[in-house]
Amino acid sequence: MQILKLDGIKIDAVYSCLPKLSEDNLARCMEIYGDEKKAMSVVRATGIRSRRVVEAGTSSLDLCVAAAERLLADAGGSKDDIGAVIDVTFTPERTMPCNACQAQRRLDLSNDLVAFDINLACSGWAYGLYVAGMLAKAVGKKVLLLDGDTQTPYMDAADAATVPVMADAGTATLVSPSHRASIAPWRFAFLTNGIKGDTLTLPFGGKISMDGLGIFKFVTMDVLYFIRDFMAEIGETSETIDAFVPHQANVFMIQQIAKKLKFAPEQLWISGDVFGNSSSATVPTTIAYCGAKDEIGKGSRRLLVSGFGGGLSASAGLIDIEGNCKLRVFDYGV
Repeated sequence: MQILKLDGIKIDAVYSCLPKLSEDNLARCMEIYGDEKKAMSVVRATGIRSRRVVEAGTSSLDLCVAAAERLLADAGGSKDDIGAVIDVTFTPERTMPCNACQAQRRLDLSNDLVAFDINLACSGWAYGLYVAGMLAKAVGKKVLLLDGDTQTPYMDAADAATVPVMADAGTATLVSPSHRASIAPWRFAFLTNGIKGDTLTLPFGGKISMDGLGIFKFVTMDVLYFIRDFMAEIGETSETIDAFVPHQANVFMIQQIAKKLKFAPEQLWISGDVFGNSSSATVPTTIAYCGAKDEIGKGSRRLLVSGFGGGLSASAGLIDIEGNCKLRVFDYGV
């Protein structure tokens, strides 16, 4: 397993912007199945009670820019402090120009910066964080990491595999160079199994297609072993980590993974039960949501973050969030 180390950086803020519409998952499943018992069993099996869904015409870029605008206003400082913009998404507003270039314009940032998208789904935030950290060190400036997807416009309204799970969100994470020697190096690992890529796809002009059983097997076997090996390789256990923040693919699945990794229930941070599965944006959304509830301001937290899904791919990272990190979740347009 390749372990990638990254030091001399910190996270200043994590903001998540969610669509205002919160769709009741039981009612939606009733529309699909027409059977109350079946609908209730699906909601229990996923652990997702409600999902955030965009209105027509709202893009992933809209949500991410709204998150970034609020973050930059609250963080203070000059926009010239931003040296790069990265956007992790598989549902960009346009094929060209990329979301990051459009975000630079809409946020009125300096022309003298790096801007590009990373085309990844569920595993993407840790990938983006690693790249953002490297850039922050290289340019000596802050990096704005955007991560968001609007999946629901790409779903078949009658698809029982995707409708009860998938949702929408946009996030912004501010990564900065840091010279504090006390901060331990972050460590990352990544997994790619392209031969299983057809398990979760979005063809050009088509709808999202997911083999639910195939994804379940990938998460509960490949991903579990991947995270377990990562923890062993870096010499960490559930006792040395404050919280486990996995992609909110399915609440039941991540609870099983956390249990097998020997994390206590209170160490598992969950937001998917109320927000749904918004692809890679679930990880920063969960950090912002649960970190605030966990009163992260009292001190720093060591977080094991992991994303997994489309590719098929997975990511894992051991990072820290300092006590003064700004965290916020808010509704779009509010």
